[in-house]
Amino acid sequence: MIPQSTGHVTQKTLLDTLLSEVEGAAKRGTAIVVFDLDDTLFSTADRHLRILAEFAAIIETQDARSAGLLRGIAREKLRYSIADTAKDYGLEEKLAKDLRDFWFARFFKNPYLLEDSIIPGGPDYAAEVIVRGGRSYYMTGRDEGMREGTEASLLRHGFPDPDGKGATLVLKPRFDTPDFAFKNEALHKIAEMGTVVGSFENEPTHVNLFVERFPKGRHFLLETKHSGKPVQPHASVHRIKDFRR
Repeated sequence: MIPQSTGHVTQKTLLDTLLSEVEGAAKRGTAIVVFDLDDTLFSTADRHLRILAEFAAIIETQDARSAGLLRGIAREKLRYSIADTAKDYGLEEKLAKDLRDFWFARFFKNPYLLEDSIIPGGPDYAAEVIVRGGRSYYMTGRDEGMREGTEASLLRHGFPDPDGKGATLVLKPRFDTPDFAFKNEALHKIAEMGTVVGSFENEPTHVNLFVERFPKGRHFLLETKHSGKPVQPHASVHRIKDFRR
């Protein structure tokens, strides 16, 4: 595989450099790398597609045309918001609202989490952090009610077991807590556990939070999907496509 380039430095070089920094920090104490999950370690595309297929099956008899449109949506055409995806494909307003409600009732449920696929290289990279003496923290906007499906999905795809030793899973206590507020508070606690050497996020707002809190760390933005908020990542943030080296 040809190494991907991030500016003048290849993705491989950036990822390898972080691992070297983990190794050095681990000799002085506890070295931590924080990974977001949705659209960072996992692609949520197949979760969206399963829900779209189920909704299409329900409306088939009343609206075969719209059902066909939904079934025809390709992975690469999915937007971050299911409402934006529906708009792109011309679903009429009431049907789009029904789809949004149907999606919301399923997207955050444990069985659907098992549909997610990995961002290439993610399991190996999270494991390599531990091999180098560090700890991998999965810190996600998913809530405690999603723990069962999240743990099952991590293990199913070969990620380090979040047993609190080499890897730890940090979830929101409540579903309705905004992700930014949760992560802002959680970072205080993680900072007490050791040195945060690096982080990986898909949301510019969140990666900027890591930069502000841990300015000596190496922070990465996954160029997958994000909420679309008009926020520019800090100039020091490294942009990568995936975790392949």
